[in-house]
Amino acid sequence: MTASAMPHRYGAQFRTQFRTQFRARFRAPFLVTASLVGAVMLTGACGESTAPSPNAPVDSLLALPRALTATERAGIASGNQFALSLLKQVAPVTSKNVLLSPLSVWTALGMTMNGAAGTTEAEMQRTLGWTGRTRAESNVAYRDLSALLPSLDAAVKVKIGNAIWVRAPLVADTGFARDVRTYFSADVKSAASPQAMYDAVNAWGNQQTDGMVPKVLETPPPSDLLMLLANAVLFDGPWRHAFDAKNTAPARFRLESTGTDITVPTMQRMGGYRSYDESGFFAIELPYGNTAYSMLVMVPKSGTVNALVTRVDSAQLARITSSLREASSTSPLALPKFTVRGSLELSPSLRLMGMPRAFTDQAEFPRFLGIGAKLAFVQHAVTVEVNERGTRAAAVTAVGVVPVSAPVGHSVDRPFAFFIRERFAGTILFAGVVRDPRA
Repeated sequence: MTASAMPHRYGAQFRTQFRTQFRARFRAPFLVTASLVGAVMLTGACGESTAPSPNAPVDSLLALPRALTATERAGIASGNQFALSLLKQVAPVTSKNVLLSPLSVWTALGMTMNGAAGTTEAEMQRTLGWTGRTRAESNVAYRDLSALLPSLDAAVKVKIGNAIWVRAPLVADTGFARDVRTYFSADVKSAASPQAMYDAVNAWGNQQTDGMVPKVLETPPPSDLLMLLANAVLFDGPWRHAFDAKNTAPARFRLESTGTDITVPTMQRMGGYRSYDESGFFAIELPYGNTAYSMLVMVPKSGTVNALVTRVDSAQLARITSSLREASSTSPLALPKFTVRGSLELSPSLRLMGMPRAFTDQAEFPRFLGIGAKLAFVQHAVTVEVNERGTRAAAVTAVGVVPVSAPVGHSVDRPFAFFIRERFAGTILFAGVVRDPRA
């Protein structure tokens, strides 16, 4: 009998058995020390298939519904590399929870890249993983992946949306507007003021995420804001094997920052997951719905989660996911139940990842509005909720565009000295001080 089917009267017996088996399995002095470093993984798109257990329902998905194009495969590889690079930039600089939707950031910047040219475009292509690909190729990949992901699993809700706001009376470049509508399904709207643009994006993001991200832009807007580009991603997936709420109980969780234990609500069951172990860490994978999506959790056995994140690259991630094996039906599983929220301004990280020019006065975005423009911020807000039913996760990314600074000017508006001189040899012909131009 599985944990989810176990009658309530056996709860105490189950918990005693669970703790005994869990400690024997992981040799840990506390029930669980899980740190979530990777959220939703598309196993099929990574070239994997999940082998069903003998008792798996017939609706278990074994592969993608169609073969991916070469550009889509390149895009997924690039997007995953971007995800790992972004996590490595962000995680070490804070002691707080780190929440990211790399897909949201990657897509928002991919849409933004349609306004870029020259060195700015080349840096963005390199950072987003599109070096060697044309704008048309990357746009098609964004379009097709955004259509594929929501359609993969009827039991899981995935929603991806894009939108753009332009400050009136400015009008978006015709070619830019056409491309973002065609490839990103992004409406290009007008707003009367920076605050109206902020209010519109916050309302849109709230609606797109079913209220999970009610406000992505919290601070007052810059007075010279010209454009906002936004992406939203929503994920709502039930566990393939749900946890029984009757078995959720307080358990210890070791805080890395202090080395002390706290007590958190922890979900518990037997089996229904895949695992991988090596000397420094273990990984577990929990499928959602019909198994097109899963959560991969990586937990260090020693050292810090930052050190673990720093070591993980695309090759190692592929090795881990290909080495996952179905756990025994009597293998204990414990996972904290949590709802966490986070908000980050990502421009410092993106500069370090290879696209600094986009945020400077040398930025080249001729296809936005026909005037000199640069990126002011990339604001990212995420909410993740994990409970006995499954996982709900939502993110909104807002990219702010402002004019480049006006060229530095000089006004002679106070007493001055002057020299009239021969420029090559330096002979001074006249010299003087003018204190009052009227005299």
